Amino acid sequence: MIMQQSPVQMEKGTYVGRTVQEHIFNHIITTETTYARDFTSEWHYHANPHFSHILCGGSKELTERQSDINVVGEGLYYYPGIAHQNTGYQEGTRIFNLELEPGFFKQYDLEVPPPALMFDAEAQLNARGLIRAMKEHYLYDAQSQMAIEQICISLIQPDEKLFPEWVPKIKAVMQEYWDQPLSLPQLSKELGLHPVTISKYFSKYFNCSAGEYLRRIKVERAVGMIRSGQYSLTSVAYQCGFADQAHFTKTFQRITGMLPRQYEKL
Repeated sequence: MIMQQSPVQMEKGTYVGRTVQEHIFNHIITTETTYARDFTSEWHYHANPHFSHILCGGSKELTERQSDINVVGEGLYYYPGIAHQNTGYQEGTRIFNLELEPGFFKQYDLEVPPPALMFDAEAQLNARGLIRAMKEHYLYDAQSQMAIEQICISLIQPDEKLFPEWVPKIKAVMQEYWDQPLSLPQLSKELGLHPVTISKYFSKYFNCSAGEYLRRIKVERAVGMIRSGQYSLTSVAYQCGFADQAHFTKTFQRITGMLPRQYEKL
């Protein structure tokens, strides 16, 4: 894509939409923003890295490298300094934003997530972390700062190390077959890897069991379906492979910190 203008820098806590609510937790800024239908933004970039979770609507997003459709329920990452433009906002677009100032990374001796997270289609953002942060944004009590700081540390820390080479491969397989029954022998066959190796080392690189990782994938898929408004919660539970709505509700709350109906009503 070719920019038709010099990009505008968005200072901390500012977005091209209208800010409805903002909270500042030390070096963390959370906001809820809304956007007018068919609005087209200027080419712009952000001073700080931030994550966005689309609660309603969506838009088309352009960068010099690619064009994407941002849809409801999606989690997005924006690396500071990378210019982009949004067009064709849908009616009622509403977005939760989580912005991290340089002081946050200095305080906890952490690195800013790389630009690849913004562009790599295979990169999976931690939607459950964004939802947990959003819950603290709306709750906003005396404990919210400590809670959201912990959430943000977990959010920007990768769920797995980037080695050995079978780690990203098994992640891709589980994403592909997320709605089908998976077994250790099947994973072994898909990867050409001994099942004992998977069993022994999965938790080391993913910080959870294979079964729990698959549950997280199912919940992340459910997030988009809930926000679309096209399905009942019972239908979402069934389509995402849960035995019943009670199991879905319990799993969704444990992973995101919210009941599905609470999230649906935001």
